[in-house]
Amino acid sequence: MKLYEEGFTQNRELSWLRYDDRVLDEAMDETVPLFERLNYISIFMSNLEEFMQVRVGSLIEDVADGDDEPDVRSGLNAREQLKAIYDMIPKLLLKKDITYRIVDQELKKIRIQRITPDELMKTEVMRLGSYYRQKIRKKLTATLIDRKADFPYIDENKPYIFCRMAVETGDEFGLIDIPYDLPKIFVMEPGLTKGRPLKYILTSDIIKMFCADLFSPFKMVEAVSFDIARNAEVELGEGSDLLEDMKKIIKKRKTAPADKLIIEKKASRSIVEFLANVYKLKYWQIFTTDMISLAYVSELEDVIPYWLLDEVCFKPFTPFNQLQLSRGSVIDRVLKTEILSAFPYDSMDPLLELLREASVDKRVTEIRMTIYRLASQPEIVKHLITAAENGKRVRVLMEVRARFDEEKNIDWAEKLKSSGVKVYLGNEKYKVHSKICQVVLEENGEKYFISQFGTGNYNEKTARKYTDLSLITSDKRLGRDADELFNDVFKGKPGAYEHLLTSPKTMQDGLIELIRREAYKGKEGRIFIKCNSITDEKLIEELMQASCMGCKIRLIVRGICCILPGVKYCTENIEAVNVVGRLLEHSRVYIFGSGRDEIMYISSADFMTRNMTKRVEVACPIYGKDNRERIKHIMALNFADNVKGRVMMSNGQYSRKKTTSEPIDSQEFLMKENSF
Repeated sequence: MKLYEEGFTQNRELSWLRYDDRVLDEAMDETVPLFERLNYISIFMSNLEEFMQVRVGSLIEDVADGDDEPDVRSGLNAREQLKAIYDMIPKLLLKKDITYRIVDQELKKIRIQRITPDELMKTEVMRLGSYYRQKIRKKLTATLIDRKADFPYIDENKPYIFCRMAVETGDEFGLIDIPYDLPKIFVMEPGLTKGRPLKYILTSDIIKMFCADLFSPFKMVEAVSFDIARNAEVELGEGSDLLEDMKKIIKKRKTAPADKLIIEKKASRSIVEFLANVYKLKYWQIFTTDMISLAYVSELEDVIPYWLLDEVCFKPFTPFNQLQLSRGSVIDRVLKTEILSAFPYDSMDPLLELLREASVDKRVTEIRMTIYRLASQPEIVKHLITAAENGKRVRVLMEVRARFDEEKNIDWAEKLKSSGVKVYLGNEKYKVHSKICQVVLEENGEKYFISQFGTGNYNEKTARKYTDLSLITSDKRLGRDADELFNDVFKGKPGAYEHLLTSPKTMQDGLIELIRREAYKGKEGRIFIKCNSITDEKLIEELMQASCMGCKIRLIVRGICCILPGVKYCTENIEAVNVVGRLLEHSRVYIFGSGRDEIMYISSADFMTRNMTKRVEVACPIYGKDNRERIKHIMALNFADNVKGRVMMSNGQYSRKKTTSEPIDSQEFLMKENSF
């Protein structure tokens, strides 16, 4: 069946952009603290950059290859999808620009003042000129463009300034490469005394003010910031050495043709046309905006005066440390009872302490993990290395194909390997996206397993910002399954297990069976799903069929949602909500049935085809009654959220909830609930 002919699905790319629009809505919300509104704009720009790299590049390749196959969810072919995307992006950028101007002006009113070059006094210009000559100039790389030679290499996500100089024969152009380690703002007045302003200027503005000397004796006419995007979806080759193949892919990605140019609105036609010609871009691939990058926002946060923090930022929240609930060893505690953590309401400390104890405990013989993404300075790696140094057997599957983290993961893989850890890199067929860890103990001739199953990465930093679930358990049923899974995954042959649902073997079929089980109950059927994205056509069709049979289906989908709820004769029994708030909703939960008939899983997998067929994923059943009740409590609050929650309409747009009840901000409620 062609899903789009039924009218209950939408294109995934447009759904992604609608999610980005939702992020901008938070930046426009006057109830959100001002700095956090600025941060939402920064998140929007980062999301858009990823979208251009990941999705648009692939569609352009499809057009170039002559692929005219319609998208099964919308009926649009690649060319038509690109047209719809290129129609939406300028509108989003305009909304971003308007929102940024409003937020920037509001910040100025409360004394957080971004100074532009035309607002500077003469003494301030002199001060900045001295700073430029002493701290900035020597770090810049300036290149005069030779039209007869290849255009200089441009790295993505890196600041560049393009310059135009006037000469008698026409225009000359120059490129300024700004190093990553150069501060992105210069604080002119720190505002440390209450009532005094924080004044800052962007480093890029300073460079534009004084960079004429880099191209002397030419006369500088203009200097503008710009950015390009390249296709990040580079195919893996047929080689047998995954590590070397990935290094080649990273290199190839950096030299892939550009498929987007975004440039400051004030740029002259001369510069725009020159860059468009260099990168062979059509006019619809060129976008203009007031502010190219908001990467400076993270630095600004660090210099906000203490007396303004409460006014412009979210109130600080300290995750609850579940280790406070009992004394003694985490290992001994988990051998008696389970620990369910809900990040960031709970801290990651129980898992970190488990690994620390395991690295030195004489009962522990082995530690195993699958790792997809890590923090920049991961404590987890330190514990794994300590365990290896203490003679434990440590085996880690490091996924070196985690998009945009490939280089970092390769570095960590090599560091772990050099420290005595047995490192596996997976195989070219499946990405290992599962989040699973296991500690093996032996005592009195008996083997025990402590297993951890999670919905999010082993990243201490994102665990403070992303909502995820983590179960640490000594359940023998789950331990045996995890033991088999690790042995299979390390061999590159993921299999099927008694209690765990796993991709690529059993998850999709297992979910379909559970959906049908509820569908056959008719109006008594209940399905409650929380995930980041829903795109898989098989699962979408099954959910539609269940809805048609009367089954009540509730969906909490943060991002892409290709199934449209409330479509007559198709999805009338489906409700879909979206929650975008202070925290990034990231956990995946599947609940089927109710009461004694209820089956619940937490998982690393979204309802996407790639998660079902192209990755190693794990869904872990939740057997403990208290744990199930806590997860349902969180899910119910998310679904009822009428402050940061939105209802998806049958046209794919989001709408505020119409309610006369008291405000429910699920994230704020859970943070307060978890405050001790």
